Amino acid sequence: MTKNTIIITTVGLVIGTAEALLYYNLGKNAGGKFTYNIPPTKEFLKTVGVVLVTSILTAGISGMIESRFNDEEKQTV
Repeated sequence: MTKNTIIITTVGLVIGTAEALLYYNLGKNAGGKFTYNIPPTKEFLKTVGVVLVTSILTAGISGMIESRFNDEEKQTV
């Protein structure tokens, strides 16, 4: 794993988890006063798992795109 992959995965995991928790709470508190709660452990771990997978995919795809751009730059020089 490259440094960029680790950075993108970590940032994606943190931001994605925060976003998922926000959506969870918006749905849970729809129509009422907003309160912030963390879902039950099993549901929270499932959410973090999904966010982790999407973060890894994002990092992988970003790496492939970046290497493609780097290859094109080498060819034009």
